[in-house]
Amino acid sequence: MRGLWDHEQPLSPSLLRSALALAGGFLAALALGVVLQGAMSLVQGQYLAALVQIAGGIAFPFAVWLCLKMLADILTVLNRSYDRLDALEERFGGFAQHQGPKLPPQGPRAIRASDDGPSYPAEE
Repeated sequence: MRGLWDHEQPLSPSLLRSALALAGGFLAALALGVVLQGAMSLVQGQYLAALVQIAGGIAFPFAVWLCLKMLADILTVLNRSYDRLDALEERFGGFAQHQGPKLPPQGPRAIRASDDGPSYPAEE
């Protein structure tokens, strides 16, 4: 995986996991604060506000963390695939590619609005 500033320096998956864990810790602290605020609303008798705060305090940070986790997994898979393709290119790059006979370039054919299909040259 490529680094943020130096595009040739690899970024390890463990560094990505630790960054995700740090973001998860901040999101968990946010969730805890909102849930405690919901508990305070519950004590004050504001039941609807407490329900919204507790549900939102759990759901939104979890959804953000889940999206970040999926993006990190996608990034890891894409970079592994890129590395594998790069290795295959290095291994098989010396082989000549078989190309068929070259055909002369063909210009576009005019198509009328009433045509049912392509126009073919008249046989002589």
